[in-house]
Amino acid sequence: MKISKNRIFIKIFKTMFLAIMFFTTVFTIYSISNQKAEILKSLNLEAKSIAKMLIHISSDAIVLDDGSYLVEFNYEFLSEHELLKSVIISKSDKKYYQIKKDGWTFEDKIEEVFIKQEKNKASSRIMYSPVLEEEVFHYVYPIEFSGTKWGYLHLSLSLDKYHEKINNMYLDFLSFFIVLIVVTIFMSYIIARNFSKPIINLNKIANRISQGNLEHRSDYRSNDEIGELSSSFNKMISKIQHSQKELEESHEELENRVKDRTLALYEANKELEEKSNELKELNKKLDLKVKEELNKRSKQETLLIQQSRLAAMGEMIGNIAHQWRQPLSIITTAASGMKLEKEVGVSIEKLEIERLSSIINTANYLSSTIDDFSNFFKPNKNKVDFLISDKVEQSLELVYASLNFHHIQVRKEMSAKNRVYGFPNECSQAIMNILSNAKDVLVQRSIENPEILIRTYDKDNCGVLEIEDNAGGINLNIKDKIFDPYFTTKHQSQGTGIGLYMSKMIIEQNMDGTLEVYNSKKGAVFKISIPTIKHNV
Repeated sequence: MKISKNRIFIKIFKTMFLAIMFFTTVFTIYSISNQKAEILKSLNLEAKSIAKMLIHISSDAIVLDDGSYLVEFNYEFLSEHELLKSVIISKSDKKYYQIKKDGWTFEDKIEEVFIKQEKNKASSRIMYSPVLEEEVFHYVYPIEFSGTKWGYLHLSLSLDKYHEKINNMYLDFLSFFIVLIVVTIFMSYIIARNFSKPIINLNKIANRISQGNLEHRSDYRSNDEIGELSSSFNKMISKIQHSQKELEESHEELENRVKDRTLALYEANKELEEKSNELKELNKKLDLKVKEELNKRSKQETLLIQQSRLAAMGEMIGNIAHQWRQPLSIITTAASGMKLEKEVGVSIEKLEIERLSSIINTANYLSSTIDDFSNFFKPNKNKVDFLISDKVEQSLELVYASLNFHHIQVRKEMSAKNRVYGFPNECSQAIMNILSNAKDVLVQRSIENPEILIRTYDKDNCGVLEIEDNAGGINLNIKDKIFDPYFTTKHQSQGTGIGLYMSKMIIEQNMDGTLEVYNSKKGAVFKISIPTIKHNV
């Protein structure tokens, strides 16, 4: 069996090897940690026994403060004990005896690192000793007699045996690990071979069968899942072999059916070609009908625009009538006065000149009014930037006389500063349509103290205009229809129903803005939003 070609063997081998090595490594790390802890525990016990013995023997000298005995006894004990490196007796009265193998000293203080280890209970750790200038196992034991604390005993033990035991332990574990790797490789090989062999044999048979040789069968027999797979595989091959024979028999029958179907398909294609020709003719007729309908719609839109202009002109004529009524009255009054004075013979030249000046000024005003109305209907060819507030003022000038005639008060709250981009005259037409619509509703409903509120402001990169009346709002049943062409709530003699429709087309299709309506507490609010340009006024 060639291992390099058997991928299933390699996978099983790797899985077994890594699993065994993983658990063994975890166990080894755990064992090393325990061994280290046991070695330290043995050092701790030895230090504890030494400390208890020294304190017991030196108890009288500690109580009586016999320094010579403490130094002499501990120095002699230190010289005879190979493991012990130094002894420090830290008394509660701040007297310190430092005893080493090469001598002793009496100090009034010791290193801070030793004082930090002085606690109510015995403590120990491996640390660097500034007295011995080497790493030691330092043990601190409290000195107590009859419930009175007399100080602390510091013992520094050599780490030579500790390191020796650690090194021996590492060497033992290394030897164990090497042996374990060899055993693991051998076990992984045996287990992988036993598991992969039947699968590999089954794969070889499958490859031969895939090449068209259906006579091969698996000879693996076992009561495990692979044995069941081998048995099922053999049954499947037998069924495939049987199906292949049936397939060969049905192939001949299928060829005969194909011939019959080919003939039927030829006839169907011929019929389909005829239907296709009929469909082409139908499409040609449909194209002609679509073009006719488009022409009709174009004519209808042209007619609608013309009707809108005529309606706007009719509205404008009414505004002109209101605008001219007072100036014409002034001219008539002045002329009548002059005629009467001439007839009576009481004409005064100075008064005549004043009245003629009044007639000339009033005529000039009427002329400028004609210019305003004529410029209003001139369409803009190109988009330009303009202020919404300017167009509001222009529209109000044209309908002011009509609003004043019906005693309609106009309030303005205009704070928009950014210029919008579009067709100014078309925007004025849309504004005037909305103002006229508001005027008609206020007059129709006979509103007491009629009022129109005009607001302009900047929001979300748009210039916004809101025109609000106090006529009570729009009926919710017709709110969705008021922008439809030819829809009106006025009498046929008063409205065509295309003013709001054309206003919406101007704002949304020509100027990329929006025109919407909603009801406030007082009445209807028509809201126009037009995109602004980058710079400010």
